[in-house]
Amino acid sequence: MNKSKERDFFDSPSMITYILIGLLVVLIILSQSFAIQSHMEAGDIFRSIINHNSIYLVSLIYFILIRVKFGKKYFDYLNVIIFAFYLLTTFASLFTIFQSFGFDSILNLAFNVLITLYFGYSFFTRTVIGKDLKLSDSPLAEINNGQYYYLLIGIIAISLIVSLVSVNSFEDVVVYLLEALYHFMFVRYIYLYKEYVERKELDIAKEKEKEREKEKTVDKVEEVKEDETTKNEEKPKEVKRRGRPKKNKDEEALK
Repeated sequence: MNKSKERDFFDSPSMITYILIGLLVVLIILSQSFAIQSHMEAGDIFRSIINHNSIYLVSLIYFILIRVKFGKKYFDYLNVIIFAFYLLTTFASLFTIFQSFGFDSILNLAFNVLITLYFGYSFFTRTVIGKDLKLSDSPLAEINNGQYYYLLIGIIAISLIVSLVSVNSFEDVVVYLLEALYHFMFVRYIYLYKEYVERKELDIAKEKEKEREKEKTVDKVEEVKEDETTKNEEKPKEVKRRGRPKKNKDEEALK
Protein backbone atom coordinates (compact mmCIF):
# COMPACT_ATOMS: atom_id res chain seq x y z
CA MET A 1 0.00 0.00 0.00
CA ASN A 2 1.28 3.45 -0.80
CA LYS A 3 1.30 6.17 1.83
CA SER A 4 -1.77 8.02 0.60
CA LYS A 5 -3.85 4.85 0.60
CA GLU A 6 -2.58 3.94 4.06
CA ARG A 7 -3.64 7.33 5.38
CA ASP A 8 -7.07 6.83 3.88
CA PHE A 9 -7.47 3.59 5.80
CA PHE A 10 -5.89 4.57 9.09
CA ASP A 11 -7.83 7.79 9.31
CA SER A 12 -11.23 6.29 8.51
CA PRO A 13 -11.62 3.92 11.49
CA SER A 14 -9.61 6.12 13.87
CA MET A 15 -12.49 6.28 16.33
CA ILE A 16 -12.64 2.48 16.48
CA THR A 17 -8.94 2.14 17.21
CA TYR A 18 -9.17 4.71 20.01
CA ILE A 19 -12.17 2.89 21.48
CA LEU A 20 -10.28 -0.40 21.28
CA ILE A 21 -7.29 1.10 23.09
CA GLY A 22 -9.55 2.45 25.83
CA LEU A 23 -11.41 -0.85 26.20
CA LEU A 24 -8.19 -2.82 26.43
CA VAL A 25 -6.81 -0.53 29.13
CA VAL A 26 -10.01 -0.84 31.17
CA LEU A 27 -10.16 -4.62 30.71
CA ILE A 28 -6.57 -5.08 31.83
CA ILE A 29 -7.12 -2.91 34.90
CA LEU A 30 -10.39 -4.62 35.84
CA SER A 31 -8.91 -8.07 35.38
CA GLN A 32 -6.16 -7.13 37.82
CA SER A 33 -8.45 -5.40 40.31
CA PHE A 34 -7.99 -8.20 42.84
CA ALA A 35 -4.21 -7.89 42.62
CA ILE A 36 -4.43 -4.12 42.96
CA GLN A 37 -6.77 -4.35 45.96
CA SER A 38 -4.41 -6.86 47.56
CA HIS A 39 -1.62 -4.27 47.33
CA MET A 40 0.59 -6.56 45.30
CA GLU A 41 3.89 -5.23 44.03
CA ALA A 42 4.17 -3.80 40.52
CA GLY A 43 6.30 -6.72 39.34
CA ASP A 44 3.73 -9.26 40.53
CA ILE A 45 0.91 -7.34 38.86
CA PHE A 46 2.85 -7.16 35.60
CA ARG A 47 3.55 -10.91 35.68
CA SER A 48 -0.13 -11.52 36.34
CA ILE A 49 -1.06 -9.39 33.34
CA ILE A 50 1.33 -11.34 31.11
CA ASN A 51 0.01 -14.67 32.36
CA HIS A 52 -3.71 -13.90 32.19
CA ASN A 53 -4.08 -11.02 29.75
CA SER A 54 -1.31 -11.57 27.22
CA ILE A 55 -3.63 -11.30 24.21
CA TYR A 56 -5.10 -8.04 25.54
CA LEU A 57 -1.64 -6.66 26.20
CA VAL A 58 -0.39 -7.56 22.72
CA SER A 59 -3.55 -6.12 21.16
CA LEU A 60 -3.09 -2.91 23.13
CA ILE A 61 0.48 -2.54 21.87
CA TYR A 62 -0.69 -3.33 18.34
CA PHE A 63 -3.39 -0.65 18.26
CA ILE A 64 -1.11 1.94 19.83
CA LEU A 65 1.61 1.24 17.27
CA ILE A 66 -0.66 1.51 14.22
CA ARG A 67 -1.53 5.04 15.32
CA VAL A 68 2.10 6.15 14.91
CA LYS A 69 4.44 6.34 11.93
CA PHE A 70 6.46 3.28 12.94
CA GLY A 71 3.39 1.05 13.07
CA LYS A 72 2.09 2.27 9.71
CA LYS A 73 5.45 1.57 8.12
CA TYR A 74 5.61 -1.99 9.47
CA PHE A 75 1.89 -2.61 9.41
CA ASP A 76 2.11 -6.01 7.71
CA TYR A 77 4.68 -7.26 10.23
CA LEU A 78 2.50 -6.18 13.13
CA ASN A 79 -0.38 -8.11 11.58
CA VAL A 80 1.77 -11.24 11.50
CA ILE A 81 2.54 -10.84 15.22
CA ILE A 82 -1.07 -10.30 16.27
CA PHE A 83 -2.13 -13.22 14.05
CA ALA A 84 0.43 -15.48 15.74
CA PHE A 85 -0.91 -14.58 19.18
CA TYR A 86 -4.49 -15.24 18.14
CA LEU A 87 -3.37 -18.54 16.69
CA LEU A 88 -1.82 -19.47 20.04
CA THR A 89 -5.02 -18.39 21.79
CA THR A 90 -6.98 -20.67 19.48
CA PHE A 91 -4.81 -23.65 20.39
CA ALA A 92 -5.19 -22.77 24.07
CA SER A 93 -8.98 -22.69 23.75
CA LEU A 94 -8.81 -26.09 22.04
CA PHE A 95 -7.04 -27.57 25.05
CA THR A 96 -9.54 -25.86 27.34
CA ILE A 97 -12.32 -27.99 25.88
CA PHE A 98 -10.61 -31.14 27.12
CA GLN A 99 -10.22 -29.64 30.58
CA SER A 100 -13.71 -28.17 30.98
CA PHE A 101 -16.06 -29.26 28.24
CA GLY A 102 -19.14 -27.08 27.92
CA PHE A 103 -21.18 -24.87 25.64
CA ASP A 104 -19.22 -21.80 26.70
CA SER A 105 -15.87 -23.39 25.84
CA ILE A 106 -17.21 -24.55 22.47
CA LEU A 107 -18.38 -21.03 21.65
CA ASN A 108 -15.02 -19.65 22.73
CA LEU A 109 -13.20 -22.09 20.46
CA ALA A 110 -15.52 -21.35 17.54
CA PHE A 111 -14.98 -17.62 17.97
CA ASN A 112 -11.19 -17.93 18.20
CA VAL A 113 -10.97 -20.20 15.16
CA LEU A 114 -13.24 -18.01 13.06
CA ILE A 115 -11.68 -14.68 14.00
CA THR A 116 -8.17 -16.05 13.41
CA LEU A 117 -9.15 -17.25 9.94
CA TYR A 118 -11.01 -14.01 9.25
CA PHE A 119 -8.05 -11.90 10.35
CA GLY A 120 -5.57 -13.91 8.30
CA TYR A 121 -7.77 -13.90 5.22
CA SER A 122 -8.50 -10.16 5.45
CA PHE A 123 -4.99 -8.92 6.19
CA PHE A 124 -2.80 -11.38 4.29
CA THR A 125 -4.65 -12.01 1.02
CA ARG A 126 -2.79 -9.29 -0.92
CA THR A 127 0.57 -9.75 0.79
CA VAL A 128 3.43 -12.00 -0.30
CA ILE A 129 2.30 -14.63 2.22
CA GLY A 130 -1.26 -14.58 0.92
CA LYS A 131 -0.19 -14.81 -2.70
CA ASP A 132 2.11 -17.74 -1.96
CA LEU A 133 -0.69 -19.53 -0.11
CA LYS A 134 -3.22 -18.46 -2.78
CA LEU A 135 -5.68 -17.24 -0.16
CA SER A 136 -7.79 -15.49 -2.78
CA ASP A 137 -8.56 -18.89 -4.34
CA SER A 138 -8.87 -20.79 -1.06
CA PRO A 139 -12.14 -22.00 0.52
CA LEU A 140 -11.94 -18.99 2.85
CA ALA A 141 -12.87 -16.80 -0.10
CA GLU A 142 -16.21 -18.60 -0.44
CA ILE A 143 -17.53 -16.56 2.51
CA ASN A 144 -17.74 -12.84 1.86
CA ASN A 145 -16.79 -10.06 4.23
CA GLY A 146 -20.31 -9.39 5.46
CA GLN A 147 -20.99 -13.06 6.21
CA TYR A 148 -17.84 -13.34 8.31
CA TYR A 149 -18.80 -10.19 10.17
CA TYR A 150 -22.36 -11.18 11.06
CA LEU A 151 -21.37 -14.74 11.91
CA LEU A 152 -18.84 -13.50 14.44
CA ILE A 153 -21.28 -10.95 15.85
CA GLY A 154 -23.77 -13.77 16.37
CA ILE A 155 -21.21 -15.86 18.25
CA ILE A 156 -20.28 -12.85 20.42
CA ALA A 157 -23.93 -12.23 21.30
CA ILE A 158 -24.59 -15.88 22.18
CA SER A 159 -21.39 -16.10 24.25
CA LEU A 160 -22.37 -12.96 26.16
CA ILE A 161 -25.81 -14.36 26.98
CA VAL A 162 -24.31 -17.66 28.15
CA SER A 163 -21.77 -15.85 30.32
CA LEU A 164 -24.33 -13.52 31.89
CA VAL A 165 -26.59 -16.43 32.83
CA SER A 166 -23.95 -17.84 35.17
CA VAL A 167 -22.62 -14.51 36.48
CA ASN A 168 -22.28 -14.02 40.24
CA SER A 169 -21.27 -10.39 40.72
CA PHE A 170 -21.75 -6.98 39.17
CA GLU A 171 -18.04 -6.72 38.47
CA ASP A 172 -18.22 -9.87 36.35
CA VAL A 173 -21.16 -8.41 34.44
CA VAL A 174 -19.12 -5.32 33.61
CA VAL A 175 -16.13 -7.41 32.52
CA TYR A 176 -18.25 -9.64 30.28
CA LEU A 177 -19.94 -6.63 28.69
CA LEU A 178 -16.61 -4.92 28.06
CA GLU A 179 -15.13 -8.10 26.59
CA ALA A 180 -18.11 -8.47 24.26
CA LEU A 181 -17.80 -4.83 23.23
CA TYR A 182 -14.08 -5.25 22.60
CA HIS A 183 -14.66 -8.34 20.46
CA PHE A 184 -17.36 -6.54 18.53
CA MET A 185 -15.13 -3.54 17.86
CA PHE A 186 -12.21 -5.77 16.88
CA VAL A 187 -14.38 -7.65 14.40
CA ARG A 188 -15.61 -4.31 13.09
CA TYR A 189 -12.00 -3.21 12.65
CA ILE A 190 -11.24 -6.29 10.53
CA TYR A 191 -14.43 -5.74 8.54
CA LEU A 192 -13.48 -2.14 7.73
CA TYR A 193 -10.00 -3.13 6.62
CA LYS A 194 -11.33 -5.86 4.34
CA GLU A 195 -13.86 -3.42 2.92
CA TYR A 196 -11.05 -0.94 2.29
CA VAL A 197 -8.99 -3.57 0.45
CA GLU A 198 -11.96 -4.62 -1.70
CA ARG A 199 -12.75 -1.00 -2.55
CA LYS A 200 -9.12 -0.41 -3.48
CA GLU A 201 -9.09 -3.48 -5.73
CA LEU A 202 -12.29 -2.31 -7.40
CA ASP A 203 -10.76 1.11 -8.10
CA ILE A 204 -7.65 -0.52 -9.56
CA ALA A 205 -9.80 -2.77 -11.76
CA LYS A 206 -11.73 0.26 -13.02
CA GLU A 207 -8.51 2.11 -13.81
CA LYS A 208 -7.17 -0.89 -15.72
CA GLU A 209 -10.43 -1.14 -17.66
CA LYS A 210 -10.18 2.54 -18.60
CA GLU A 211 -6.59 2.03 -19.74
CA ARG A 212 -7.63 -0.94 -21.87
CA GLU A 213 -10.44 1.07 -23.46
CA LYS A 214 -8.03 3.92 -24.13
CA GLU A 215 -5.54 1.53 -25.73
CA LYS A 216 -8.29 0.06 -27.91
CA THR A 217 -9.29 3.56 -29.05
CA VAL A 218 -5.68 4.44 -29.88
CA ASP A 219 -5.26 1.18 -31.80
CA LYS A 220 -8.40 1.89 -33.85
CA VAL A 221 -7.18 5.38 -34.70
CA GLU A 222 -3.82 3.96 -35.78
CA GLU A 223 -5.55 1.37 -37.95
CA VAL A 224 -7.65 4.06 -39.65
CA LYS A 225 -4.53 6.13 -40.34
CA GLU A 226 -2.71 3.12 -41.75
CA ASP A 227 -5.66 2.31 -44.04
CA GLU A 228 -5.75 5.87 -45.35
CA THR A 229 -2.01 5.84 -45.96
CA THR A 230 -2.26 2.55 -47.84
CA LYS A 231 -5.07 3.83 -50.05
CA ASN A 232 -3.13 6.97 -50.92
CA GLU A 233 -0.10 4.92 -51.88
CA GLU A 234 -2.15 2.65 -54.14
CA LYS A 235 -3.55 5.56 -56.27
CA PRO A 236 -1.88 5.72 -59.78
CA LYS A 237 0.45 8.64 -60.17
CA GLU A 238 -0.25 11.08 -62.98
CA VAL A 239 2.50 11.13 -65.53
CA LYS A 240 3.54 14.65 -66.46
CA ARG A 241 3.97 15.33 -70.16
CA ARG A 242 7.26 16.76 -71.34
CA GLY A 243 7.91 19.28 -74.19
CA ARG A 244 5.72 21.94 -75.74
CA PRO A 245 1.99 21.50 -75.58
CA LYS A 246 0.21 20.65 -78.82
CA LYS A 247 -1.59 23.45 -80.61
CA ASN A 248 -5.22 23.07 -81.33
CA LYS A 249 -6.76 23.17 -84.82
CA ASP A 250 -8.01 26.79 -84.60
CA GLU A 251 -4.55 28.12 -83.99
CA GLU A 252 -3.21 26.20 -87.02
CA ALA A 253 -5.99 27.56 -89.28
CA LEU A 254 -5.17 31.16 -88.39
CA LYS A 255 -1.62 30.61 -89.45
